[in-house]
Amino acid sequence: MTRYVSDVLRIIRLAINRRNENDSDSSDTTLLQYLNDFTSLTMTDDLHVFEQFGALSFDIDGTTDGVYTFPSNETSILFSNLSSEILISLAAPVGSSVSWNPVDLYQDPGVFHGFWGINNEDLLTPGFPTEVLYHGNQLVFRTIPNDTYTVKIYGYKINPEFSSTGNEAIPHDYWLRYLAYGSAVNYAMDYRFDQENIGQIQRGFNRERRLLLTRTHNQIKQQRSAPRF
Repeated sequence: MTRYVSDVLRIIRLAINRRNENDSDSSDTTLLQYLNDFTSLTMTDDLHVFEQFGALSFDIDGTTDGVYTFPSNETSILFSNLSSEILISLAAPVGSSVSWNPVDLYQDPGVFHGFWGINNEDLLTPGFPTEVLYHGNQLVFRTIPNDTYTVKIYGYKINPEFSSTGNEAIPHDYWLRYLAYGSAVNYAMDYRFDQENIGQIQRGFNRERRLLLTRTHNQIKQQRSAPRF
């Protein structure tokens, strides 16, 4: 059954015991901001569930010295986590036969630039990229691409915010109470609820978090283990 933002706001208001929609401190606008902050900021780092996993494909070439703002104007997808086990692959030059190759991923700019150097693009010989740095909102490929290549990235996406207009459906109905109680915990801390009330809301959030992770765990159990060699 589809659940909507209004359903989440209703549960937030019950959890924080502030049911007057005309109170500016608990208006729909205020609570929606707490919901958006939790969805796009906190949830992204709090847990990784299958529903957040996604892929992005785009082309690169040597015109930007191998540095790409991510996301670009062409895509709104931003990944919260690309672990060393996440595959980043390059195809052969666009238009030729496909031959995918993994690219080593770095997330520590010190280590990456310690090997490749910095501000030395004019000294690098363009070729087939073998390594990439993912830091902040940039992807830095090295060496600089000598042709147009297709990149495929896999990872956990940052959840987009809900619109302030209309009454959007939440991505998955079973996220309903997790989103509501997570938002309520942040609200309670910001508005200096006493420790007993914060503890009650936190216990509700912990329960919903466990249920959401249990769902992902049960999905994983149905898969065969993949060897690491």
